Amino acid sequence: MIKLKTLSNKLGSESGALLMATTFGIFIMLSLFAFYLSRLVILESRNSGFHALDIKTRNLALTAMEHGLQSFKASRNPETIQGSFNRGTYTVVFDSLKTESHQTNLPYSHYTTMKSIAKINDVERNTRVILSTYPEAFCFSYYGNNTGSATFSESLGSITGDMFFNGDVNTSIVSSGIIYNPTGSGGTQLASPPIFPTLNTAEYESLLLVASALPVINSSSNYALNFDGSNDVVNFGDMNEFNSKPEVSVSFWFMRQVDKPNNSNHGVSNILFSHGSDPYNDNIEIGTDGANVEIYVDCANSDQYASSYNAGIQNNIWYHLAFTYNKDDPDGNEGRLYINGSYAQSWNHWGGNLDQANNSPVSIGDTYHIETPFDGYMDELIIWNIAISPLAINEIYNGHNPLDNNANYNESSSVAGYWKMNEGSGSSVLDSSPNSNTGTLVNGPTWVDGPTTSSGSTINLSSYTNNEFLNNGDLTLSNVTVNGPGVFVVYGNLTLESNTIINKNIKIICSGNLTVSDSQLGTDLNSAVVIYSNGIATYTNSTIYGLSISNGSSITLNNTTFYGGILNYSSTFSLQGSTQITGSVVSNYSLDFQGGSTSVSKGSLPPFFRLDIGLNSIVVPGSYLEY
Repeated sequence: MIKLKTLSNKLGSESGALLMATTFGIFIMLSLFAFYLSRLVILESRNSGFHALDIKTRNLALTAMEHGLQSFKASRNPETIQGSFNRGTYTVVFDSLKTESHQTNLPYSHYTTMKSIAKINDVERNTRVILSTYPEAFCFSYYGNNTGSATFSESLGSITGDMFFNGDVNTSIVSSGIIYNPTGSGGTQLASPPIFPTLNTAEYESLLLVASALPVINSSSNYALNFDGSNDVVNFGDMNEFNSKPEVSVSFWFMRQVDKPNNSNHGVSNILFSHGSDPYNDNIEIGTDGANVEIYVDCANSDQYASSYNAGIQNNIWYHLAFTYNKDDPDGNEGRLYINGSYAQSWNHWGGNLDQANNSPVSIGDTYHIETPFDGYMDELIIWNIAISPLAINEIYNGHNPLDNNANYNESSSVAGYWKMNEGSGSSVLDSSPNSNTGTLVNGPTWVDGPTTSSGSTINLSSYTNNEFLNNGDLTLSNVTVNGPGVFVVYGNLTLESNTIINKNIKIICSGNLTVSDSQLGTDLNSAVVIYSNGIATYTNSTIYGLSISNGSSITLNNTTFYGGILNYSSTFSLQGSTQITGSVVSNYSLDFQGGSTSVSKGSLPPFFRLDIGLNSIVVPGSYLEY
């Protein structure tokens, strides 16, 4: 009994311990479960917070992208944009070479990657799109809007790259790429094609309007005088501006045909301009000898032989010459010579008033006492009673009317005589200044066509107000280099010929016919030109880098290499000879391939960053990416 009782007591004691241990174990397990459950709730809450922040950061990246798109549309400026919003920061950057990975090249030079980077706390989101600086129609090698409802059935030439034609197609000249059209007849149906681009012409037409209000120069009524090198001369009579005066300026155009070895008694050959003091002397003589310009001045303190400067004068090239005299010049250089609007040489050995020479004629083409005649053409003689400024001379060289003032020219009241020589017939030349000094043709100078604005020279648009060259009237540039950036506006017909070169981001705007031959416009796709013409456009034997906008009745390219884009509104559009276009052609009418060697290939276009060309940029379809 004792053993059983002892055993019973022992078992009861162990059962209590076991129950206590079991209860404690359950408590521990419940505590651990509660601990991990609380951790799970905290983690879920934290993940939920991160998820909400991620959404906010993504929205910030999209907001920044919208900011970048609006900014680029307004200015085409690919500069970095930074800002802050909704407790975060964002950066919009542009890359014209690579995609977002900085490893893959963009396919075309007119594409740019726009990346939006947004950060809120430690969360960062990135988005990107690829922008084109041209409307969607320029995504094709050739886009034909086909306003004339023709069938595209070209058999000559070739097209490389996808094309779209708004009509039936029956051709085999597409060597690679897909032919799209709305009907599927002769191609692949594209039910919703890109629309024909809308061009904003406001800037182009505004500049033409400004040019149209200027005095007409170098128009079809522009004539010059031809001197035969024998005894032809124009006599303007006595002019008081040369009689014992301290200052004077003379400018004119000339083209020598024959370099004659004749000298006046002062050593000047091929007399262009003279003022005779008596039957045996002159106060001023200006002429040429070989490549040199020769100038003689007779003043109270000096009577020397001619001063000479090697100006590179050649036969059969038009030059603009200006000479100023000021005995009180602040630099001590009384005489200054300018060729084609630019300073050439100065002299300081005269130092007095011009000699007194009453009743002595001013003449061009020869002197009146010793025959040293000029064989060639002369035009646009101007005389001032002061020494005009270098800026004024450059304005005159570039066609400014000397009787009108502007920002760079304020000498209109000092004009003593202005002979345009635009009569075209008769035996006199009229003075357009208030002084009415009519010139008389002696021994038969003949009327010929006048000079181009420039020949064999350089025009720097930076020397013009707002970098704008404005011309009212027909204009021809022959063997001329035009340096930009800036705009070159002609209200009239424009001809660019004989190795004329247009450099560096220039807008060429022409209200009339545009004729380009044996010339180069633009130097590469990053230094390209915009060409806007309202008349017939003709390109022959030339190289073009740029965008051509043709608004006239026809556009023709013959044996011309064109890199860039053509936007055509003309009803007649033809490619001839071995013309090759690399870029994109967008035409409101069908394109006529008239030569077996003509071609249109899809390629890069000039990006024209920071330049308003009148066309909207777009987001390349399918280019949106989040990463």
